[in-house]
Amino acid sequence: MMGRMMGRRGSLGTAATVLLLAGSAPGLVAQDRLEWSEPMDAGDVLEIENITGDIRIVHTGGSSAEVIAEKRGRESDFDRVQIRVEQNRDGFTLCAVYDGRDREGCGSRGDRDDDRDDDRNVRVSVHFEVRLPAGVEVVGSTVTGDVVVEGVESAVTARTVTGDVEVSTTGLAWASMVTGSIDVEMGSAQWEELSFKTVTGDITLRLPSGIDADVEFESLTGDIDSDFDMRVDRERRRFLGAHVRGTIGSGGRSLSLKTVSGDVRLLRARS
Repeated sequence: MMGRMMGRRGSLGTAATVLLLAGSAPGLVAQDRLEWSEPMDAGDVLEIENITGDIRIVHTGGSSAEVIAEKRGRESDFDRVQIRVEQNRDGFTLCAVYDGRDREGCGSRGDRDDDRDDDRNVRVSVHFEVRLPAGVEVVGSTVTGDVVVEGVESAVTARTVTGDVEVSTTGLAWASMVTGSIDVEMGSAQWEELSFKTVTGDITLRLPSGIDADVEFESLTGDIDSDFDMRVDRERRRFLGAHVRGTIGSGGRSLSLKTVSGDVRLLRARS
């Protein structure tokens, strides 16, 4: 599949449509806007890497992935933030790169303390709107902002440090964060290992009826509530916190639910 993808698309400069428009409004309301579109097949991967700003992903009935990215914030800082598009073996990555580190490319910002200090001094956020074809796997990650995925027909991975995650998909989903809540509805129960983690926030997971899973729940100050009949195989309650292992149906699939401060709700899917 990977060789077919690269051969079909050729170079990024001719295959993708990219448009950058400079905003004319002054001060803190000015915007830069990037529009990108590219045909993608089921099994391809589209990754959105952000630092500050929300990511919203919806389904499209077409065969092309479409992305609109807007810079918002202090106009004088716009040239310190670039929105890059990179083609790779699996598909495409679009990312926001701060303060001249575009030479490093997507996924290689590094963890240096001076990098993080520089990023905080740039008063610009980038907001991504994505239209996703059926079967194209999507990975959405940001540091400060929400990740919202609505009605897609794909596998979804959603990550943020500070913000909320909301996902509805006919496929599978994975989500993690530090501060914020997770609300996920999945249409598939065909996983091997599935995990949802947050430090401060609740986890709400809606699953199809008739699932089989080995459930592990951990929380320091929260509890677990389930619509599904769950046989508790091991339960350890402490003065603070709980660690519960249980089985839904015949088990066999790993489902990990961990939060330090928050509750977990396992619900039946609404559809």
